[in-house]
Amino acid sequence: MTLEQKLIKAKAKRHNQFIKVAIGLITVSLLCVVVVLFISFGHINDDDAELISSSDSIEIEQSSVAVNPIQSPTVVDEQLRQTYINALSDYENKLKPELNKIDLTKWDQTRSQHIDTLEDEALSKFSIADYAGAVNSIEELTQRAQTMISDSQQEFEQAMSIAQSAYDADQYDDAKFQIANALMLDKTSVEAETLSTKIDKLPEILALLEKINTARVENKPEKELNLIKELIKLAPDREAVVERKQVLIDTINNKNFKSYIAQSYQAINQGNAEKAKQEIIAAKRIFPNRPEIRDAVLALQELEKKQRLETYRQKAQSAIASDDWVTAKKQLELALREQADDKAIQKSLLKATAIIALDNEFEKQIKNPYRLSNMQLVSTMKDKISQASVFVDASPSLNKKINELSHLIESMNKKVSVEITSDNQTNILVRGVGIVGITQLKTIQLTPGRYTFEGKRKGYKSKLIDVLIPYDQTSYSLSIYCDEPI
Repeated sequence: MTLEQKLIKAKAKRHNQFIKVAIGLITVSLLCVVVVLFISFGHINDDDAELISSSDSIEIEQSSVAVNPIQSPTVVDEQLRQTYINALSDYENKLKPELNKIDLTKWDQTRSQHIDTLEDEALSKFSIADYAGAVNSIEELTQRAQTMISDSQQEFEQAMSIAQSAYDADQYDDAKFQIANALMLDKTSVEAETLSTKIDKLPEILALLEKINTARVENKPEKELNLIKELIKLAPDREAVVERKQVLIDTINNKNFKSYIAQSYQAINQGNAEKAKQEIIAAKRIFPNRPEIRDAVLALQELEKKQRLETYRQKAQSAIASDDWVTAKKQLELALREQADDKAIQKSLLKATAIIALDNEFEKQIKNPYRLSNMQLVSTMKDKISQASVFVDASPSLNKKINELSHLIESMNKKVSVEITSDNQTNILVRGVGIVGITQLKTIQLTPGRYTFEGKRKGYKSKLIDVLIPYDQTSYSLSIYCDEPI
């Protein structure tokens, strides 16, 4: 109930009291009238009259006294009234909210009841305009309320301190009991509610602590770390647990790092470069700047270099065995990049390069055999055939081309019989070779190749015929005569 509501209630109570007093005054007045009338008619003796008069005086006087409380308050009463109102306002606005934080009945029922009694007493006195009494009651109420608030705060602090200590010592029962007392003394304390929530988690925390201790005794750091992570979710403010977590993380990381490095070297020794690479990557995720990483990487690079070199050698050997000197040359060049000072690789590469060059040259001439009619070119090719002869055992394909080219050279240097038919009137010559003359049928000898036959006759247009004398035939025939007049 607010101060305003209490004052309204007090005014209503005072108004009812005023009505009751007014009714009493009217009743006394009527009785006085009856007595006066009785005296006037002489129904009573003088003594009785005096008694009655005396009684009337007393009753009137008493009536006057009874009416006094409802008369307009004096200045003193008004001051006392205002003093009460001010004191009640302070109590309602300052002390009552603090008292409401406390479970008064549960904490101290006797003092709680006394407080309630003093509240009612002060209000009752105020309602009958006993301002002095109301002030006394409200002052006593204020004093007792302040004492209760002070006592409750001291007990609250003590209960909170003991509850926190019990929680820190993992003493669930004591912590639960003390935090209940603290909340009884201050139901609105956020600090107490927070601590109460922590304490409620203590049984689960204690169970985890037991498991953590077991894992530590059994030397199972990974299991202990997982349990500690669960515990930190429940109680993140436990510094010792947080420190232990970091110790375990460092221990596990060092253990795993050493394991990854060891497994990488084991994989390198086994020639498993891919597994070694995976182990080094795993170790690098833990400690990327440790010197062990650099050493392992160098060892892996050396292994990969050897493996590449061996792969190139094997592929080169396979290509050589297959008479694929182009592939062999490529693989040998790659191998030489890995080991530039390898004399055997250098020698093999020179051999492959020479075979490829000779093979390409022979292929070129075989595709254009009529160029071999040039004696200078033939001489050059014979020299190259001589050079290639040392490789015939290594390259069957080159040997085949040597034989084919040698046969072409021989064929291109054998003369072919060329039979010329004419009209015995056309003068015939072979450009760059010589004159055939006028003939009806004549056979000449020419080496294979391209020739231009020219026929001339007076009064007729000249005629030119381009002829390819084949190297793979023993004879060739053609006709030439001029039969188109000018």
